[in-house]
Amino acid sequence: LRSAMKEAMINSKGNCCPFAMRLAWHASGTYDAKSKTGGSDGATMRFKPESTDGANAGLDIMRDIVAPIKEKFPDVSLADIWTYAGKMSIEESGGPKIQFSFGRGDDETGKNCPENGRLPDAAKGAQHLRDVFYRMGFDDRAIVALSGGHNLGSCHTDRSGFSGPWTTNPLKFDNEYYINLVEK
Repeated sequence: LRSAMKEAMINSKGNCCPFAMRLAWHASGTYDAKSKTGGSDGATMRFKPESTDGANAGLDIMRDIVAPIKEKFPDVSLADIWTYAGKMSIEESGGPKIQFSFGRGDDETGKNCPENGRLPDAAKGAQHLRDVFYRMGFDDRAIVALSGGHNLGSCHTDRSGFSGPWTTNPLKFDNEYYINLVEK
C-alpha cells in the first residue's frame, strides 16, 4: 500500500502531497465530538451535500488520483486510503513518522453525510475557527498544532478565494509557517 500511495502522490506528473494532506484533513474535519457524526469514517465526501461544500472545492481531483489504490487494495476502505494519504504526505514531505490504524469503513449510501459548513472558513475569523475545532474536541494548543499543516501546499483562488503558498517551500514539512507567523 505504501509504495502504491507514494507512486500515486509523487511521480512525473508532480508532487501532490499537500493536496493529499488536504483531502485527509477535510475528510476528518467534519467530525463532531458530541454527536459522534462526520469525520473520516465513512468517506462521505463522495456524496452530497459534503461533496458540494465550497471548502472541498477541487478535492474530487485528489480523490480521483488515489481511486486506483482502492482497485489494487479492495479490502482497504476509501476512508482509510484518504487518511493514509494524509499520513504519507507528511512523512514524504520530511515530517515525522505517524502511527496509523486501519479500520475505518465506507458509507455505501451517503446517509451519514454531514451537512455543509462544518469545515473552517478563514474569512470568518478566529472565533469561528475556535468553534469549529472545539466542536471536534480540540483545545487552543491543538488548534495551533494542526494549523501547521498550512506549511504544505498553496492556496488557490478557485478553491479557497486566497492565492499563493504559505511558505517558501510548500513541499517541505518544517516550521517555516510558524516562523512566518511570529516574524512577519
